[in-house]
Amino acid sequence: MLRLEGLETDESSAPIEIPKTPRTAVEQAPRKPLPEHLPRAIQTHLPESTGKCMQCGGLMKSLGEDVSEQLEYVPASFWVIRHVRLKFACVCCDHISQAPAPSRSIDRDLAGLGLSAHVLVSKFADQEPLYRQSVMYAREGVELDGSLLAKWVGHAATLLQPLVETPLRYVMSATKLHADDTPVPVLAPGNGKPKTGRSWVYVRDDRASADMTPPAVWFAYTPDRKGIHPPQHLESFNGTLQADAYGGYQAIYETGRVTEAACWAHAQRQFYELHAARPNALNTEALERIAAL
Repeated sequence: MLRLEGLETDESSAPIEIPKTPRTAVEQAPRKPLPEHLPRAIQTHLPESTGKCMQCGGLMKSLGEDVSEQLEYVPASFWVIRHVRLKFACVCCDHISQAPAPSRSIDRDLAGLGLSAHVLVSKFADQEPLYRQSVMYAREGVELDGSLLAKWVGHAATLLQPLVETPLRYVMSATKLHADDTPVPVLAPGNGKPKTGRSWVYVRDDRASADMTPPAVWFAYTPDRKGIHPPQHLESFNGTLQADAYGGYQAIYETGRVTEAACWAHAQRQFYELHAARPNALNTEALERIAAL
């Protein structure tokens, strides 16, 4: 039951007038032209008669044309590429010649490069789990088990490892880094709910200090937030580390090769909580000085 007592007014009070908002026509955003890079298929539509007029029998001539475009979607499709390697034998010495087998992204496997890339992009960029991809492929009549897709992802990760190590070396060669971590939900089969992993980010970016060195970011995933992970990630780093007060960084500072640059935003948070609970001249001045920075 809705409680309307708070909205009731005395009989002697004046009625409340609610101003009416005038209705206006819905503003329609201007339609953007279709991208020029898309392929075009031209369909020409002719009238019933192009030679003689159906009204008087006179000769018809071209008057121009009206052109309109419609966006269409062609569903992705599977292809089977059959590699045929012809054999030739010498009639004199019986030498057999044949072209070598084309290289594959996964040895002795049926996944082509395009399919492997599609599985990876769907999983990591479009957030499509492998089991869901398996169902989608089955609708096309192609049975790809989730365990098979997982094997492809594992092999692809090995192939792409050099692309991971290159930005890692570049980021860790900086003299100053920014570090942070954030929780990441991860599927946990059999538990009925996701578990919480961690995504660590290490940023090399001094453009605010007029440094022209190109910025870069390196990400690392761990299944938990144990303090052993930051020292492993920063094993080759020497310089200044700007991070929060997470205890996992303390072991790095104790080595002497990494200098701590404490985060003012996190320090401000502590003073703000003290000021909200019991304001005084000390925490007020601290907040004002941090704000000035």
